[in-house]
Amino acid sequence: MDIDKQLKAWAIEAQNAPPNSVQRQRSLTQLVSLICQSRRLVRPHQGQFKGFYDDIYAEAQQRLLLYLCENIDRYDPEREVLQWANFLMQKRFFVEASRDQMPTLPRGLERSQVRRITLDTLEKQHPPDQLSGRSPSLSEEVVRCIREDSDGIFRTTHIVNKPNAHFQHIALRFLAGYSWEEISQELDVKVVTLSSFYHRCLLKFAPRFRDYLSM
Repeated sequence: MDIDKQLKAWAIEAQNAPPNSVQRQRSLTQLVSLICQSRRLVRPHQGQFKGFYDDIYAEAQQRLLLYLCENIDRYDPEREVLQWANFLMQKRFFVEASRDQMPTLPRGLERSQVRRITLDTLEKQHPPDQLSGRSPSLSEEVVRCIREDSDGIFRTTHIVNKPNAHFQHIALRFLAGYSWEEISQELDVKVVTLSSFYHRCLLKFAPRFRDYLSM
């Protein structure tokens, strides 16, 4: 089966599974992994975003993958998945990522706030009664969950052949405001590899975060 057919199959399987179910989670994880492996996502034109190219591409890719997972029901099986994904990258996520990664951030938005976006999406999956009266913020509680790592799973989940590049370290660095480029230089791992690994881990550990937040 060629990659376009595989992607379409995973997308349709995810659509047919109940929201927040293990089946949907599994299908979305496969979909995201295959998109990353395809190396067929569009990139900004060379010369754009000088000095920020890799960070902007990684940020745009991460936003895209989160969007696809949260909005898979909007996918039209008449289109190829990569056609849909590349349209979104060009028309939306390069623009959004460039606004957040360039030195001047709009509307007083701080970099620390940008870093929390990916984990803040978990809030949408919790009923309001579970969140009422919670303090500190949901994002801070998820960060605490990652930092505590009670069973060591976040520290032992790492990029292949890079035990120091584990999810706990990458997530805490990114959410503290370090850029992908800074983390890349520290760990000697490509920016796109870091971003893709981070996103796949968020999908993988989403049920664990939800359980922690429900305690």
